[in-house]
Formats: sequence, C-alpha cells, structure tokens
Amino acid sequence: MENKFKSLDKKILKVWLIVGGICFLPFLCVLVILALLIDPQYLVPTLITGILVLILLGLLCFGYPVLKYHYYSYYYDERRICINKGVIFRTKIVIPVCQIQDLHLYQGPIMLLLKLSGVEISTAGSNYVINGISNDDASKMIKELEEDLYQRIKESLDE
Repeated sequence: MENKFKSLDKKILKVWLIVGGICFLPFLCVLVILALLIDPQYLVPTLITGILVLILLGLLCFGYPVLKYHYYSYYYDERRICINKGVIFRTKIVIPVCQIQDLHLYQGPIMLLLKLSGVEISTAGSNYVINGISNDDASKMIKELEEDLYQRIKESLDE
C-alpha cells in the first residue's frame, strides 16, 4: 500500500514559498530600518543579531515548506483516505469513507493562478485538508469519493 501514496503537486511548494516570502519580507524591512536609524556604535552588534534572526526566520519561512512538501503524501480508495504529514511530529491520518459528511473543494488566489485546489474532508469529529492537488485530480478525487459513499449508502439500505 505504501507505493500507492501520491505526493502533492509541485506547484504547491511555490505557493508555500510565496507565503513564506510574504512573511519574511516585513522582518527584512525592519532590519533595514533599524540599520538606518541605529546609533553607529551599536550598528555592528545590531546587524549581527539581526542577520542571525533573519537566517533563522529564512530557514523557517523557506526551509520548512520544502520539508513539509517532502513528507506530505496521501492515498484514497473506496474504503478510506490516508494522509501522511508532519516535519517534526509525523502523523498518519486514516479517514473511513463511511464517516465523511462533507467534501469541499477550495482555492485561494495564488492557488487559483497556479491551477491548484484543496480538498477539505469533514467528519463528525474533525476536518481534514489535502492542500495542493491539481484541479483535475481534486475534482476526480471528490467525484470518486462521492460515488463510493453513495454506493456504500445504497448497499446499507438494500440490506
């Protein structure tokens, strides 16, 4: 079953890196403003501290999405949906199809430009998201899961 797991579309990595850049930019601006306004005798220690903070933030904003993409995979069939995710704490989520209450397809503005979708799966207890699937794969996934769910409902009513 392991070899059936699919990776997310590579374009989702671009989305996550763009979001990381948007988060990183204000900190870079603050460092530049501090460098321009600070007293020259404190300039070197401030710049060294600021650069160290920027390196850590850069790793967080740009390194974490790469690792997140690497460790994220999903699989579904007529009985269950499996999601593997997590960089530091790895999680395997198994969602029985019979427990699905709602399936939602969504796109943010950047995802819309890159022709990506997210699938939100709602059960009685939780919501789960598979973010970063191509539009065609997401539509196909929802269609197949709906068909499987309706088939199981029909089978249970016929019994």
